[in-house]
Order: sequence, then structure tokens, then C-alpha cells
Amino acid sequence: MMLSPEALAEGLRLYGLHLIVGSIRELPDGGAIFAARQGSERRIGWIGETSPFPAPDPRMLMRVQEHLVWIHPWTWAHYRILRERLPALSPTRCDRPASFGAGDRLGMATAAQIAALERYPVFPVLAQQSPRELARTGRDFRSVLLDAAWGILASGFAGPFGADADHLQDDEQLRAAAEAGYSLYTFDLRRALAQGPRPWEALSPLARSVVAELADRRVEAPQGPRTLEESALRAAACRYEPALEEVVRGAELLRDQGIAADLEVSVDETEEETTPEAHAFIAVYLQRRGVALWSLAPRFPGVFEKAVDYEGEVERFAQAAALHAAVARTFGGHRLSLHSGSEKFRILPVFREATGGRFHVKTSGTTWLQAVRVVARAVPALFAELYAIARAHLEESRRDYPIALQPEALPPALPDDPEAALADRAVRQLFHISYGVLLRERGPAIRALLEAHEAEHFTAVRENLERHLEALLK
Repeated sequence: MMLSPEALAEGLRLYGLHLIVGSIRELPDGGAIFAARQGSERRIGWIGETSPFPAPDPRMLMRVQEHLVWIHPWTWAHYRILRERLPALSPTRCDRPASFGAGDRLGMATAAQIAALERYPVFPVLAQQSPRELARTGRDFRSVLLDAAWGILASGFAGPFGADADHLQDDEQLRAAAEAGYSLYTFDLRRALAQGPRPWEALSPLARSVVAELADRRVEAPQGPRTLEESALRAAACRYEPALEEVVRGAELLRDQGIAADLEVSVDETEEETTPEAHAFIAVYLQRRGVALWSLAPRFPGVFEKAVDYEGEVERFAQAAALHAAVARTFGGHRLSLHSGSEKFRILPVFREATGGRFHVKTSGTTWLQAVRVVARAVPALFAELYAIARAHLEESRRDYPIALQPEALPPALPDDPEAALADRAVRQLFHISYGVLLRERGPAIRALLEAHEAEHFTAVRENLERHLEALLK
């Protein structure tokens, strides 16, 4: 008979450990695992005669009633062992038409994100960070996945879930994510496209044949048929073939390591809107090179500023999304991906309708903003200090983000009401992009406050994601 949660919690308390209620799981091959905290440190416990983890500390062995309980630190090595015995902790490929990514820049919000996502018919992508975010937060792909797995274990979530190595731009980043075991790889073509187009005469025979194959093809879109124009296809081939060869190389690297994964191509941060011809060329070229495209993130019309709603003509966005969805259905059946989905409430339901429910949406900054909101409510003095730091480092923070925020838009001091402060567009955008400098300068204070206000942080993250999901799926 397994220990009751009450008896286990009481036994752990004698050792200064706090059981995370709901985390106890019995494993099919015997034994049970649970999550606990010792102060601010994360611990895992094993109930059984012997521990599966190497070199257990005999000082952390206890007997609760007739059961042996082993306590171990939550480390990457222990996670790797545990996920072999508990598949729910391993990222998997997407198995649903709709998927939703929730990035967590602090590594403290996964359980709250799960509480929101598990109520909706979407595949959850819980470990989602880009190299840009990793550099600013001092993390790596391992630590992001380790934090997400902790939230999964602590919440009792049975999966499945995905892990997205977002906005990859070189092989080193790809290898690091592959070693950690990610299930989704997003290839960002910005750097490769910055090299400029290749002359038509220098294109491969394959690229030319794809143009010939697609020229004058009709795409049946809701607003009427659209014929692909040869001139636009030629321009797309010249612009995209060199960049797509980097995607091919990345796919081959994964294949050589025996990794079967979902692959996304991102062109959403390019200057120009993605044409249907460019979309079709990308999809068919990759098919001819043996790469199965899972998702494409086009550059849609309109403005996708951070921390604010969509700015542009919603009807124009709807028509573009419907046309791109038709291209996706015609040339491979991949899904469309909407990046910078945070706060884009005006277009989330439009995107769902235009894609027929086959989509991927990414958010990240919106979860970070909920942490800022909790800080503002709990300790206004720290909130004001963070604002001063962020304001002083605006140019550093905006370096990697296309954002129109100007210094003169920022008030010299914040109002006393934290909700009024965060209702200010400029203030909200500043905090959105300043996570790196704020965690560098005041990270321990931010984390300590969020740990002390865990329930408020959990509720803020859950309710905010639910608002996004309601808008998307209503």
C-alpha cells in the first residue's frame, strides 16, 4: 500500500521538506516519485527499497511508516534518468491540429501554464525559448527543459507536451537543443536572408524546376482562387534557396542523430510580407529536399509590436491568413504559426477561423509580464526600482527587438497604482523587452518575491493565458 499524501507530508516536514501536493506518481515498474521543496531548493523523492538515482546521500534517506523515502536534488542528470521511467516528462511531437506555445523566461510558471492549457483542445508546448532569450536570461536549452519538467512533475500533468527550440540560426544552437531532447525546432531564416538574393542564373536546377512546377498553379482560397505568378516565384527562389539549404542541413543533422521532430520555418521577422508564392516555394522546395515541414510562420500584414494588441486592418490580416492557410493545405498540409501572439486579442479568433483550427500560436513575453504585475502589486518600491533600471537600459534591451518605443514616451516616474502604470503602453512595452537586464541586475530579488507570492503568481499566469485561449478558441 502506497503512503498517503498526509503521512508523507508529515514525514517530510520533520526533515524541513515541503511536499508538493498532487505530485506523487506511482510508476508502472514499481516505486513512486514526488516533488518537494527544501526552502527555495527543488527536490525529488523516491519511495522504494532502492533509489534509481546514483550515489544517494544516506543523510537524505528516511523511513516514513514502513516505507523508505530517498531525497535527491532536482538536476539534469536525475531528470534524464527519471524521464526514462516516466515518459510524461519527455517532450513529444505534436499530435493535435491546434498547438499553443507558452514560453517561461523565469522557469517558474510551467505549472500555472498547464493549469490554463489543459482545459483547452490544444497541444501544449511548455519548454519554448530562443537563443536570444537564453543569452539574456543566462539559461540554456537544458535548464529550460529542466524547469518545464519540474512544473510538469509538480503539477501532476500526464502529458503529452512539446519543447520548442525557437528561432534557431546556426548549427551550434541546433545541436544544443537536440542534445537536450527537444521535439520542435524552429529555423529562423533572418540571418541567412540578410545575405541578399542569389542571381537566377546561380540557382540550382531543383529551384528552377520548383518554380516551373508552381507557375500558374491555382490556390483555392475562401476569397476566391489565386494563381501563383511566375515572376513572384522566381523572386522567391532567388531570395530563399540559400536560406532553405540551411534548413535542409539542420534537418539532416537531426536525422543523422535519429531524432524525429516537428520542424518549423520562421520568416515572421523579415521586413516584407510573405507572398503566397514565397510560401509555396518554401514548402515545395523543402519537400523536394526531403524535409517535412510541420509549420510555417509567415510575415503577416500589420504591426506586431511587443506587449500590445495587433495594429493594422483586421480584415486584411484575415484575408492573408486565409490565403496562406489555403497554400498550406495545397502544398503539404502543414500548419500556420502565429508568432508574437502575446496580447494579440483582435486577431486570435480571426487566425483560428482562417486556419480552420489547424495552427500554432507562440507566446512568451506575456507570461513574463504577469511576474512584473505581481511584483508591482506586492512591493511597489521594487517595481519602481525595476522601472528605473529598465528605463536606463532601453537601448540595450531593444537591440534584438523591432519595437517603435522611444525614450520620450516613458514617464519619468510611475503612478502609485500599479495597474495604471502597466496600462501605459510605453511602460508595458519597456518591461516586456527588459527581462534580460532586470534579471541580470535584480534577478534574485524578483525570484524571491515570486516564491513568497507563489499563489498570486500562479493565478496571474493562469488567468492571463486563459484570456488568450478564450479569445483564440471562442
